[in-house]
Amino acid sequence: MATTAEGFDAHGIGHHDDHAHDHADHKPGFFARWFMSTNHKDIGTMYLIFAIIAGIVGGAISGIMRVELAEPGIQYLQWWAAFMGGGDDLNTALHMWNVFITAHGLIMVFFMVMPAMIGGFGNWFVPLMIGAP
Repeated sequence: MATTAEGFDAHGIGHHDDHAHDHADHKPGFFARWFMSTNHKDIGTMYLIFAIIAGIVGGAISGIMRVELAEPGIQYLQWWAAFMGGGDDLNTALHMWNVFITAHGLIMVFFMVMPAMIGGFGNWFVPLMIGAP
């Protein structure tokens, strides 16, 4: 490409000062920031987001159980058992009740409370208490 004496190419576009721009500000992309982070606030935020999602799932299971207990007898568990592929008889519906109780307890304790309290708030507040930025 032909360059004139003033540093412009034939189309009048200057290219001689590209080296003067500061390219030191390299922010990581989405994946690198959130999945390869060493920043305690980002890690704590991921724990809190995971705990919120688990709380929604556990709350949905709780809602299903509350709707089932709203009236005497079995209303919805036979449908849930058939939907999950286990059949629609009474024993399968009763087994599904035990599955819901157990899943609700495990999800709420080990996937919501523990990650939120220890992982989320621990990664957010403990480094701040010891003077980390």
